[in-house]
Formats: sequence, C-alpha cells, structure tokens
Amino acid sequence: MSETPETHTIRFLQELRKEMKEGFDKVNVRMDGITHIMTLLAGHYHNVGERLSSLEDRQKG
Repeated sequence: MSETPETHTIRFLQELRKEMKEGFDKVNVRMDGITHIMTLLAGHYHNVGERLSSLEDRQKG
C-alpha cells in the first residue's frame, strides 16, 4: 500500500512538533539555570548591602 500525501504531511507535522518540543525543553533548562544564577546573585548583593549598611552605621556611631 502506498502512502498518501496526507500520511506524509501528518508524519512531517509530528516530527516538527517533536523537534519544537525538544527545543523548548532546552530553552527551559537554560532559563532555569539563568534564574538560579540570578537568584544567587540577588541574594549575595542583598547580603553585601546589609553588611555595608551595618559598617556605615558603626562608622557613624
């Protein structure tokens, strides 16, 4: 039985959907990594800000 053009189209669309999903999965992993790094940096910056404020208060008092 020969395959109809519709079967080829369906197969093509299924492969395209699979490739797009894999691409989005990779983007999600990257975004999760970037979010993690930004959270760590924000926490570090906040900690440095508190320490600097504490040192400035001690210097004034």
